[in-house]
Amino acid sequence: MKLRLFGTDGIRGPTYAPPLDEATVRRLGAALAAELGSDRDRPHLLLAGDTRASTETLARWLGGSFQAAGGRVTWGGVLPTPAVSHLLRTGSWAAGVVISASHNPSRDNGIKVLAPSGEKIADAVEHRLELRLDETPVLQGPDLPPSDHELCERYLGLVVASHDRPRPLAGMTVAVDAAHGAASGLAEALFERLGARVVAVASQPDGSNINAGCGATCPSHVANAVRHHRAHAGVALDGDADRAILVDADGHTLDGDDILLAWGRALLAEERLPGRRLVATVMSNFGLERALARDGIAVQRCPVGDRSVWLAMREHRAALGGEQSGHVICAHHSVTGDGLVTATHLLALAVAGGRDLATLSDLERMPQVLVNVPVVRKTPFDQLPEVRAELAGGQSLLSGRGRILLRYSGTEPLARVMVEGEDALEIEILAARLADSLRRALA
Repeated sequence: MKLRLFGTDGIRGPTYAPPLDEATVRRLGAALAAELGSDRDRPHLLLAGDTRASTETLARWLGGSFQAAGGRVTWGGVLPTPAVSHLLRTGSWAAGVVISASHNPSRDNGIKVLAPSGEKIADAVEHRLELRLDETPVLQGPDLPPSDHELCERYLGLVVASHDRPRPLAGMTVAVDAAHGAASGLAEALFERLGARVVAVASQPDGSNINAGCGATCPSHVANAVRHHRAHAGVALDGDADRAILVDADGHTLDGDDILLAWGRALLAEERLPGRRLVATVMSNFGLERALARDGIAVQRCPVGDRSVWLAMREHRAALGGEQSGHVICAHHSVTGDGLVTATHLLALAVAGGRDLATLSDLERMPQVLVNVPVVRKTPFDQLPEVRAELAGGQSLLSGRGRILLRYSGTEPLARVMVEGEDALEIEILAARLADSLRRALA
């Protein structure tokens, strides 16, 4: 293949257009069966997806060709990505596939492939799948088997079992925004089982409303519900429920940096934070490092993406890691981001300590500006003279007082500009100049 299919979180793009066209998806299903199979057994795939109108069609294409190539499929229907990860670790499947574009709008979709360990498959496996595609035929195959509804209950049981006491959220009223996504219905059932009174928000998927003005990318939606219903807290998930943003009783947002600070301190107090370190991406605010340093906790930086977070956690034997976006992994409970595990454990910390959620984080953020620039190509930044000059000038100006990060999104046609520094006006100007140079160079 001339173009790399897999980004930082699987394959993603506009539905029914390459690489999510029928021929490519069917070839991928057959290639995956060949990658997993042997002469002696039929590889068994756990397949599920989110609530987009296109999800079941993509699942039929991939699942049908997987079966035509000699494999077996368990169809889980609508399930969060972390549910598939948890279930893989407790079953005998050769791999898992989730049809989802996570936080993207409904016009997009994606394909995430998970190993039997519940982790995202390795780069080497992705590369081998891509190499197989050109030689793999487009196979038709049988339809999906009936959905196994027991899988949802099994996942709920696993999340409940991750808590060390029954009903840890008793007494709380929680507004839960499911982003009209894969956790719709399931999230409410979980919070109620853990003792909370639930106000359901954005939990009526119609195939086209996933992530639309709600969920983790729009926490103001659940914040309004918290204030209206006088709830103790709010939780905003994304389309496949692998990330969570929290909201306190006043509607103020706690993002992934706040969660890392609060959970890291709690794990340290329980002597469950090996090496007194945690992992955060290059996008996390420098204020997180300063706050954790006061508690003697070091921060190991890594590239963006929950797979990068998990690889860094394994390398540095860290029990906790995550992203500002709300992707958080606690190795005591999971191997990938799980918004429901994250949210329920943070709220349980507040209840156990008799504290308001707002008091869990005292993070003082260094001013930070984030700008997304739509692009039509992803040329290396060092090959763009104007961008290179603006970047060098900005870095010189901020030397010792801030930092600049340019990167391309691994899942969307965007260049991301992040500027952090002590002077809010100064960094806004620098970010705007960098964004303008990128627009001129890559429009």
